[in-house]
Amino acid sequence: MLLARLRWSAFGLRGRIVGAVLATTAISLGVAALVLLPRLETVLKNASKASLTKAIEGNRGDLNSLSRIRYTLIPLTAIVPPKHNDLGRQAALAASKLANWEKQIRARLAAQNLTVCAPVDAQGYCNPVGQQDPAELADIAASRPFDDRHLAFVAPHHFYVSFSAGGGTVRAAIYIRSADAIVFVRSSLDEVGGAVAAVRRAFEIAAAVAIVLTLLVAIPLAGRLVRRLQRLRQAALQLAIGGKSAGFPADRARDEVGDLARSFSIMQRRLRQQEEARRAFVATASHELRTPLASLEGMLELLADDLHGDEPDLEDASALLDRARVQSRRLARLAADLLDLSRIDAEVALRSEPIELGELGRAVLAEFDLPSAARGVAITLSDEGRPTWALADPGSVARILRILLDNALRVAPEGSQIRVFVRSTPDPTLVVSDEGPGVAQEERALIFERFKRGRATGGEAGFGLGLAIGRELAQRMGGSLVLNDSDGPGATFTLRLQAAESPSTDRLPSAAGV
Repeated sequence: MLLARLRWSAFGLRGRIVGAVLATTAISLGVAALVLLPRLETVLKNASKASLTKAIEGNRGDLNSLSRIRYTLIPLTAIVPPKHNDLGRQAALAASKLANWEKQIRARLAAQNLTVCAPVDAQGYCNPVGQQDPAELADIAASRPFDDRHLAFVAPHHFYVSFSAGGGTVRAAIYIRSADAIVFVRSSLDEVGGAVAAVRRAFEIAAAVAIVLTLLVAIPLAGRLVRRLQRLRQAALQLAIGGKSAGFPADRARDEVGDLARSFSIMQRRLRQQEEARRAFVATASHELRTPLASLEGMLELLADDLHGDEPDLEDASALLDRARVQSRRLARLAADLLDLSRIDAEVALRSEPIELGELGRAVLAEFDLPSAARGVAITLSDEGRPTWALADPGSVARILRILLDNALRVAPEGSQIRVFVRSTPDPTLVVSDEGPGVAQEERALIFERFKRGRATGGEAGFGLGLAIGRELAQRMGGSLVLNDSDGPGATFTLRLQAAESPSTDRLPSAAGV
C-alpha cells in the first residue's frame, strides 16, 4: 500500500493533471465512437430503406406497366425460333420489352438486381421470368432467395421492404396485381459500410489530433499551475518559520489560484496588523502598568519609613495611604479594562434579551451618587415617561453607561451637570451629555481607538480604553456608540441599540443583573 502510494505521489500534481485530462479526452472520444458509429450505420441503412420505399411509391405507374407486357410468351423463345413464325417473333418482342422495362425500373429504383416472378398462385408463390436456362434459375434462387414474396402478396399496399439476414442488402418485394407478378428488388448496402468506414478513419485521425493537442495544451498549463502553487507554498513556509517580511507573490490571474494568492496576501496583511496591534497593546499595557506600580511601590516604601521610624509620621502616612489607594483603584480599573478587551477579542458570546433602559440607567446612576457629590456635579436622568425596551446584553449596556459617566465626571467642572436621556424613537438610545471642555475636532475619531486619549482629561490620568471598549461592545450587540456633533461646550455621546418588544410583567429583568 505504501509503495503504491509513493509511486502515485511520484507523478506529482502536474502528472496527475495531465493524466486526468488525457484520460478524460480518450474516454470521451472512445464513448463518442462507440455511440456515434453504430448509430451512423443504422441511420444510413434506414435512410436507404426509406429511400427505396419512397421510390416504389413514386413509381407505381411504371411498375404497373408490366401488365402490358406478354411475359408469358417469353419461355417460348427457347422452343420457337423468332425467325420461323409469328409466335416466335411475339415471344422475342415480349422478352425485349421485359428487358427494357427491367432496365427502366432498375434505374428509377436505384436497384442493383431486379427479378420478375410470375404467375402468382393463391399462396403467393411464383417462378422467375426471363431466364431460359434452368441452371441459371437455380443459381438466382440460391443467391437471391425469394422468401419475402408471400409477405408482399399479403401486404396491404402490396409491397414489403426489409433487410437481408446479414444486413448487407436492402430488398423489396412488390406485388403487381394487374400483371399477376411479383417484382423483386435488391440493393447492396456496401456503400453504407464504406461511408461508416470512412467516418471511422476520419474519427480516428481527429481523435489522434485531439489527444496531441490536449497534451500540448495540458502540459504547459499544468506546469504553470504547479509553479504558481509552488510559489505560494514557498511563501507560506517562509511565513510559518518566522519570515513576516516575506510577501506572497503577486498573482493577477482571475482564477482560483489567483484568488488563493490574493487571499493569502490579505491574510498576511491582517496577521501583520494583528501582530503590530498585539505588540503595541503589550508595550502600552506594560507602560501603563509600570507607572502606577512604580508609584505604588514608592508610596509603600515611604509609608513603611513613616510607620517604622522612631517617631511615626501618621499624617504623612495617611496621605501616602490615600495616594496608594488611588493607584490601586487605577490598577484595578486597568485590569478590568484589559479583561473586557480580552473577552471582546475572544468573541465571548453576549446575552441578548429585552432590557428596560430607564430602570437600568437609574441603577447605574445610583453607583455615582458619592463620586458626583464629592466633585459637586449633579447627574440627572430624563426619560419619556414610559418604558423603553432594547434588545441587548444588560451587563454590556451598564458597562458602556459607566464608561460614559466616568469620563464625563472626570472632565465636568464643579457645579456643572451631567444629563442622561433615555429615548425610544427612532431607536432605543442612551444619551450622556456633560458641560466639560468637549472634544477637539481632530480627536473625534482618535478617542475611540485603544490606548488613545484626548488632551482634555480633566487632570486625571486614564488608559484610553474606555471608549474603545464601549464602541466594540455596542457593535457586538448590533448597535453603535458615537460622539454627536456640537458647536457649544461639552460632549454628547449616544448609545443606539436594537428595539425589543415589551415582555410580560413576570419576565421583567431586575436591575441586579447589571
